[in-house]
Amino acid sequence: MDTETGKVNVIDFVSVHDVGKAINKGMVEAQMYGGVAMGIGYGLLEEFDIEDGVPKQLNFDEYLIPTSMDVPRIKTIIVENEDDTGPFGAKSVGEPTNELAAPAIVNAIFNATGKRIYEIPANLERVLLGHKLVHTGKRGSEQNEILDPESCKIRASER
Repeated sequence: MDTETGKVNVIDFVSVHDVGKAINKGMVEAQMYGGVAMGIGYGLLEEFDIEDGVPKQLNFDEYLIPTSMDVPRIKTIIVENEDDTGPFGAKSVGEPTNELAAPAIVNAIFNATGKRIYEIPANLERVLLGHKLVHTGKRGSEQNEILDPESCKIRASER
């Protein structure tokens, strides 16, 4: 974590899950990788606000999701304790892999900084300032007015 900017960069992640009997270990590992990627998005990037029943993030320019560059090295550990009631002794592995990443990240932030994050995503503003910055006004893609190029120039009186 960069303590000057609040940028959190997950560089390693260990994912351990009791899956009962791993019928197809490659698929179990793939579920674990995908769950970690989703959990990182949930914990660090994805923010969905609603105002008067209308979503505020209408495009992916504002609703951020992780890309391959956001996913760290992931070590998977499969624990097999067969379940008598599951098919062929298997248990669930899909959603549980997603649920643990965000709490692990905010606990890592606490261990690094001593600062508790109580609201996710743990983005730059929440980590550095302790609160979310509020954007007012329309997004650039929503503005209907055409900017006058002259209004963007620095005037001698502003230098």
